Amino acid sequence: MDFDKDKFKNVLHFIIYKCGFRNTVGRTVLHKLLYYSDFNHYSEFNQSITNESYIKKERGPVPVHFEMAIEELVEEKKISLGKRRLPCGKIMNRYFSLKGPEMDFKKEELILINKVIKQLSHMNGKQIGEYSLSDMPVRKTEENEIIEYDLVFTRKPKSKDKVFCENKLI
Repeated sequence: MDFDKDKFKNVLHFIIYKCGFRNTVGRTVLHKLLYYSDFNHYSEFNQSITNESYIKKERGPVPVHFEMAIEELVEEKKISLGKRRLPCGKIMNRYFSLKGPEMDFKKEELILINKVIKQLSHMNGKQIGEYSLSDMPVRKTEENEIIEYDLVFTRKPKSKDKVFCENKLI
């Protein structure tokens, strides 16, 4: 699978466009929304949307090309960056869409990405990080290792209408 940089940037921009305005959506939430978009698509269609690689970190999956994509989207004046101080004192990175994203998605990709956004974007970074750590592909991967897409097939059966994570349905 070859990484599709343009598709990855478009999915990232679309997610920011759809939910970047929410106070809970920062870097960690974006990482997980991208992960679930790619891995759930792979689970249903045997193909990732972007072919991005995700590394297991302490707070869950992180896309390898995230920083590069963000920098390019800022340079292209498609998104802007902001900061928000959280009650705990930490600074949260915020991302805002400056224009509509390119909509070069297949119908099933768009449906799946929208489903992931609808069912997971209300979580804050801590919640979605903990949630992602219970997903079987993440659980079966050592920290700092690439999460293999084929591990989605070790998930328990799921409801077609729900975003799946090993221990619970949302």
